[in-house]
Amino acid sequence: MTERGPVKRFFGPDGGLSEIIESYEPRTEQERMAGAVFRAIEDEGKLIVEAGTGVGKSMAYLIPVMEALQAEVIERAVISTYTKALQRQLIEKDIPLLAERFFPELRYVIALGSENYLCLRRLGLSRQHGLFDPSDEGGLPALMKWSEETETGLLMEISPPLSLWRKVCREPDNCHGKDCRFYRACHYQEAKAEERKAHLIIANHHLFFANMASGWNVLSPFEMAVLDEAHEVERVATDYLGYEISNTRISYILDNLISRRGRGLLMRLPWLDEVRLRELSGLIDRVRGQAERFFREVSGFLSGEKARRVRQSGAFLDILSEHMEQLGEELHSLYEESVDPEEKRELRTAEERVGGVIETLKAVNGQELEGHVYWAEEEGRRIRLVATPIEVADRLREELFNVLGPVIFTSATLSVGGSLDYTKSRLGMEDADTLLLHSPFSYRDQALLYLPGDLPPPDSPEYIRRLTDEVQAIIRTVDGKTLVLFTSYAVMNQVLDAIEPDGFRIFAQGDMENYSLMEAFKKAGRAALFGTYTFWQGIDLPGDLLHAVIITKLPFAVPTEPVTEARMEALKEKGVDPFHAFQVPQAAITLKQGVGRLIRRRNDYGVVAILDSRVLQRSYGRFFMDTLPEMEKAYKREDLKESFMKRRKRFGRTPLQRK
Repeated sequence: MTERGPVKRFFGPDGGLSEIIESYEPRTEQERMAGAVFRAIEDEGKLIVEAGTGVGKSMAYLIPVMEALQAEVIERAVISTYTKALQRQLIEKDIPLLAERFFPELRYVIALGSENYLCLRRLGLSRQHGLFDPSDEGGLPALMKWSEETETGLLMEISPPLSLWRKVCREPDNCHGKDCRFYRACHYQEAKAEERKAHLIIANHHLFFANMASGWNVLSPFEMAVLDEAHEVERVATDYLGYEISNTRISYILDNLISRRGRGLLMRLPWLDEVRLRELSGLIDRVRGQAERFFREVSGFLSGEKARRVRQSGAFLDILSEHMEQLGEELHSLYEESVDPEEKRELRTAEERVGGVIETLKAVNGQELEGHVYWAEEEGRRIRLVATPIEVADRLREELFNVLGPVIFTSATLSVGGSLDYTKSRLGMEDADTLLLHSPFSYRDQALLYLPGDLPPPDSPEYIRRLTDEVQAIIRTVDGKTLVLFTSYAVMNQVLDAIEPDGFRIFAQGDMENYSLMEAFKKAGRAALFGTYTFWQGIDLPGDLLHAVIITKLPFAVPTEPVTEARMEALKEKGVDPFHAFQVPQAAITLKQGVGRLIRRRNDYGVVAILDSRVLQRSYGRFFMDTLPEMEKAYKREDLKESFMKRRKRFGRTPLQRK
C-alpha cells in the first residue's frame, strides 16, 4: 500500500469520491490529511491532525484505514468518537457509502457498552421472583412486549425508566457467559460475535478508555486506532483511569442482595432458613446505616459546595470497611454452601463487588495512590469520593502508545496559538508527527467577530445588566437564530431573568432534553438558544438555522476545581507558569469549539460575539485571538449591523431558495 496512489485515486478531481459524492470538490487540505494518515499507518507511527471545519476529515482518515484493512496491512482497526452524532454519521452514512462502492468485502460494526443490552437472564429472574417495583409498572408492559420482538436488545430502541432498565440490562461482572442458559439467544453475545468478524469497529471514547483501563478486555483485539474529536481525550481518559466510591454504588450493591422492599439475591436462595436470613438482613441493614453515616460526614465536609478537594489522608473515619468485610465473609460462606452453579456465580460476583468497595475505600480515603488528587463531590442524591490522576500522559504512553501500532488523533480544535505543542505534551505524544490544516472556508468573508471593548469585567455589579443588553441587541440585529454560550448556569439564569423576549422565543438548557431542545429551536425561527458547556461542541446548525454565536465569557476552568487546582500545582512545582501553560491554552481550545458552531458550510454566514472585554484588555487576549480563524472585526453595534447585513446580502438565501 503506497501513499500517493490511493490519495490520487480517491481525492483528485476525477477520483473515487467524485463518483459517490454529489458536487464533490477536491480539497488540498483533505488530500494532505489522507496522505499523512497513510504514512502513519505504514510507519506504525503516531499522528496528531487538526483539521478545521470543512476539511472533510472523516473521509481523510476512513479511506486510508479501509485501504489498509483491505490490503491486510492491518487486521482490525477502531475509530472512536466523543459524540453520538459523529458516531452515527460514520456508521450510517460515511462508511456504508465507501464500503458499497470501494470496499465491499470489509465488515464494520458499532460497538456499544454492554449496559446498553437487554440481559434475558436478568429479565427472567426479575419476572420470576417479582423484583419489579410498583414504580416500574409504567414502563414494564412496553419493555416486556419489546423484549419479545427486538432483534438487537439495544436500549436505543426503547426508552424505559432508568431504574427499570438497571434491573434487566447486562452487567459485565455478573455475566454467566457460556454457562448462561440464554447464551445462544443473548443479544450481547450476538453483537460480540459480529464484532469479532468485523474489520472496522466504531466505538466512543468512553468505551475505548474503559477497554484500555480493563487491560484491553472489552473490545475485540485491534492493531490501530483513530480518535476523532480528540480534544476530549484527556478528560475522558482521566475519568476512566481514576477511582471512586459513592453512596449510590454501595446502595446498588446492597439492594441487589436484600433491598428495603425485601427483594434481592439472598431472598431467592430457597435453602436459607429464616434465622440465617434474618441475621444476613440485619448485617446488610448495619452496612447500609454505616454507609449513610459515612457519606453524611462527606456531605458535611462539602458544606454546600458541589466539589471540594480532600487534602488529608483518612479525612473521614472509616466506619464502613469492618462491616463490609463481615458481609464479604458471609457471602463467601454462602458461596461455599451453594450447590447451584448459577447461584454460586451470582454470590461470587456479589462477594467481589463488596471486596472492590473495601479496596477502593481504603485506597481513596487513605490516599494510597501516588500522582492522584483526592476530592469529594455531591450532585443530587449521589455523594462520592474520588481519586483522579493528576497527569494522564505517562499512562497513555505506557498503556496506549506502547501497545498499539498506528494511533491517529484528530479534531477541529487541537492547536493553540498556531501550535500543537500543548496537545502533544498533555497527551504524552511528544514524538508524534503533526499536521495543522486550516478550514477551507473563508471566515473573513463569511463571519464577523464582534468585540465590544467597553463591557465591565465579570465581577462588576453592572456586568449582568450590560451583558443582557448586548445579548438582546445581537439577537435583534440578526433576527434570532442565535446560540448564546455560558460558562455557568448561574449567569445563564440571571440573564434569562433579565432579558426581554420582544417577540423572540428563548430556549434554555434544562427546559427539556437536549435533543428535543435543539429540534424546537430549529423549528422556531426567530429564537435564541441558551446553553452551558454541553452546547459548546457537537452542535451542527448549518445555513439559515444559525446566524450568531455569542460567547458570554472566556471559558477558563475554575482554578479551585480540584483536578484543575492539582494540575496547576504540579506545573508550578516544575517551575512552569500554570496560568499561561495550562489555563489559557485549555480555555482557548474550548473557545475555538464554541466559535466553530457558526460556520459549518461554504455559504454559512453570521456573527461571532465575544462579550468578555478581557480578550481586548489583557495581555493574554492576543493568545486567544491568534487561536481563532481570521475574521473581520467590529467594535461598535452600528458596525455590527452594517457588516451583518452585508453578509446576509451576499450569502443569504432568497425566499424562493428557502422553500
